[in-house]
Amino acid sequence: MVEIIPALLVHDKKTFIAQTRAVEMLVSLVQIDIADGIFVPNTTWAEPKDVKESLQIDCELHLMVQDPLTEIRKWADEDVPQVKRVLIHYESDPEHISDILAQAHSYGWEVGLVINPPTPVSAIENLIEEVDTVMCMGVTPGKQGQPFVPEVLEKIRQLHEQHPSLPIAVDGHVDQETIPKLIQAGATRLGIGSAIYNEAATPAENIQHLKQIIEGLTETI
Repeated sequence: MVEIIPALLVHDKKTFIAQTRAVEMLVSLVQIDIADGIFVPNTTWAEPKDVKESLQIDCELHLMVQDPLTEIRKWADEDVPQVKRVLIHYESDPEHISDILAQAHSYGWEVGLVINPPTPVSAIENLIEEVDTVMCMGVTPGKQGQPFVPEVLEKIRQLHEQHPSLPIAVDGHVDQETIPKLIQAGATRLGIGSAIYNEAATPAENIQHLKQIIEGLTETI
C-alpha cells in the first residue's frame, strides 16, 4: 500500500496550523520538516509544545539538523503524543549514527534513516536492521521545488530488491510526474510538499488527484 504523507516545511505556527487543517481529514500522518540552518541552509518552524497543542493527527519528524540527538531530546522532553516516527539523516553524524538511532528508539518511536542523493545504499547496509524504514531524498534537502535527481530511482530499486519488506519513503520533488517511477521502483511512502500546497488547486483537491494516480498505478503492478 502506497501512503501519501504531506510534508510541512513552514516558517511560522500560523502556516503550520493552516496546512495541517487542510489535510487532516484526508491522511493519517504528516511529516514535519525540521531544518536548523546548519545541516541545510534554511531554517523552519517546529515547536514541540505548539505542535502538541494544535496538531490533530499523528506526525513524523524529518530531522534536517546537524545535531539530531539534541532535537530528539527536545521532542521527547515535551512528550508530544502525536510523534510516531523520527527520520534521521545518515549524513548528520555517520560515525555515531547507530547510537543516535538507538536513542531515538528508546523513546518508543519508529525510527527511519534518511540518505541524501549522493549517499550510496552501501553506506547504510549495516544499519538496515536497526531501523523501521529508509527514506531516500529525491533532492538536496532543505528547500521545496527543486528538480528530482533521477539516480535516486536506482537506489530505491536496490533497496527494494535487497529488502523487499522494508518500507521505503521518498521526499523531494514527489509529484504526478515522478510518482509512477517511484512506485515502480519500490517506494511505498511519498513525502509530498509542493504538489500539495503550492499548486492552483486546494490541498484537498491535490491529494485526491494524487490518490487517483496512485490507485491506477497500484492496480496494474
